[in-house]
Amino acid sequence: MSQVRVDPATRAAVDWMLRLESGQACPSERQVFKAWLAEKPEHMAAWQRVAGVLKNPLADLQSVERRNPGQLHAASKALLASSTVTGKKAMQGGLLLLLLGLGAASVVDRVTPLRGLMADQHTATGERKTIQLADGSRLTLNARSAVDIQFSAGQRRVQLRAGELQVDVAADPLRPFVVATAQGQVQALGTRFMVRQGPDESLASVQQHSVQLDTLNGLQRRINAGQAVSFSASQIDPQTSTARSQADWLEGRVELHDEPLSTLVEALRPYQAGVLRISPEAARVRVFGVFSLDDTPQTLSTLAQTLPIKVTRYGPWLTLIDVRG
Repeated sequence: MSQVRVDPATRAAVDWMLRLESGQACPSERQVFKAWLAEKPEHMAAWQRVAGVLKNPLADLQSVERRNPGQLHAASKALLASSTVTGKKAMQGGLLLLLLGLGAASVVDRVTPLRGLMADQHTATGERKTIQLADGSRLTLNARSAVDIQFSAGQRRVQLRAGELQVDVAADPLRPFVVATAQGQVQALGTRFMVRQGPDESLASVQQHSVQLDTLNGLQRRINAGQAVSFSASQIDPQTSTARSQADWLEGRVELHDEPLSTLVEALRPYQAGVLRISPEAARVRVFGVFSLDDTPQTLSTLAQTLPIKVTRYGPWLTLIDVRG
């Protein structure tokens, strides 16, 4: 992995990006920008690099400026005032996140997820936690996870707000054990299973015995040991055994057998305090091996040495993965 100097062309490209996306650039400024692009090949190359980093969040930049007038200008000025990204890492990291349209709160959120702070139990970035529940069950949370625990005389219920958990269920024939997500609920019929809450769907996999899945729209499925499904409110899709459905994260590792690099990056994100971005081309690179979750810089460095990819770090808060040119 490499630390990147912000050369004059790149600094100018960042400045142009903010000016053009602020919504305040006049036609004459856009003509000047076109002339700047055509002036030197390195200007076009710098612009393509910057646009590649910022292209996904650019739609949000104007709304960021409307919510916090002057934020983009302040971020640009502070970032461009430094000739390297290495010094003052925390400040530079926050500014990079501002440039990505995320705002100061996201700097904090990347360390401790804000939406999990009010949950009964939660984990920070890079943290795993095992909780002994009142009934004797054992609940383990992956990094950046949050749950609410609601035990009553008639039911044991765990609401998974975010992230991933595995539960070893203690027997109690009078009180079923249920893990609920935004898309449905998984009821234990045995002892050990895993549930993940994703942005648009959930995933359940069973390590021992079986579970009963009920989606919000009334679909039902029994899932046995060794099986996994992803589910929305109205659909259930069986999953083949991959790193995504395994519980290797309990041991701080992830094992891939001819799977896309995007799968590994997805597993690493909860352990990476900064923003981790991967290009579509790099996402399709096939990966074999066992990788550590607890030292993401070393894992990414190993990948860069063994795969046809390059990993570039802009301070501690932004890491880009792309194929080698």
